[in-house]
Amino acid sequence: MSCQRSVEVVSVTAHCLIVKSVARSLCPSCHEFGRCRSDWLSRKSVGQTFEIPLSEPISVEAGDVVVLDIDQTSLTEQMLKLYAPPFIGLMAPIIVGQMHGWSEAFQAITSIVGVGVGWLFSRFWTRTFQIRIYQ
Repeated sequence: MSCQRSVEVVSVTAHCLIVKSVARSLCPSCHEFGRCRSDWLSRKSVGQTFEIPLSEPISVEAGDVVVLDIDQTSLTEQMLKLYAPPFIGLMAPIIVGQMHGWSEAFQAITSIVGVGVGWLFSRFWTRTFQIRIYQ
């Protein structure tokens, strides 16, 4: 199963597509849930543009409507890559601190640092997100 969204191509460069969402309708795999399971475009309202990096040339022009497709397995992997490192960065110092008798203040400080490091790691790790484009 996969999640699909229609977008309009605003402009094309050698390294990216700039697109905007055009449809709020649900793809068949999300229709049974009543909303998009991924919500990967929900923060993008109709009219706002966003960039899709390209790894190879594509034959689309400004004004074309294309369908973006994300495999459910890939989407799940990306969500884990995005949310697991900050969560681990938050919880690990608390667990280790409880086991070694750290003060609560030190646990809190190390947890905040852990969330920040986890967030940076997740931002780097999720750069491999793959989106298929169907014309």
